[in-house]
Amino acid sequence: DTLVDGPISVGNWRPSNYDDQYFGPVTLRDAFARSLNSVAVQVSERIGHARVIDAARRLGVTADLTGGPSIALGASGVSLMEMTGAYAAFANRGNGVWPYGIAQIVDSQGNVLYKRGGSGPGRVMGAHAASEMLDMMQAVVLSGTGRAAALDRPVAGKTGTSQDYRDAWFIGFTAELTTGVWVGNDD
Repeated sequence: DTLVDGPISVGNWRPSNYDDQYFGPVTLRDAFARSLNSVAVQVSERIGHARVIDAARRLGVTADLTGGPSIALGASGVSLMEMTGAYAAFANRGNGVWPYGIAQIVDSQGNVLYKRGGSGPGRVMGAHAASEMLDMMQAVVLSGTGRAAALDRPVAGKTGTSQDYRDAWFIGFTAELTTGVWVGNDD
């Protein structure tokens, strides 16, 4: 689909793109790759905030999500672990995962004290939707804001920043690994 990237208003709120630069008619794939805020808000407004929140829940996001128009830009606080787990469903062609930070704990004698079990909730989106998202996330790395994450094999992902660029993140994956990286100046 194609939408017009340009200045928009939702009530008194006027989201803008980086450097207030707009590109006119763009495909959703190109808008996603370039992180065009105006297009993301237009899509969210068309489908409704409740559907955005429902999709996030299916992907495993449990954080409080604000249902206003800024939800399209990630205005709610979600941990890097939850976001990385949510993106893993795209890498797994629609099958969700339960993210974890510890795989196993052993004592000094080598006895296993804890071993992570379980893999995930199963299918959380259709294979076609997962394939479409995979294509858009590959565009982020091939020609969009995530070009610095390119490797010598297929990579897909998404970048993000917060207001005033206090936070920046990249969540991406190859066939073998899904990872999230956050850097910031949380002062």
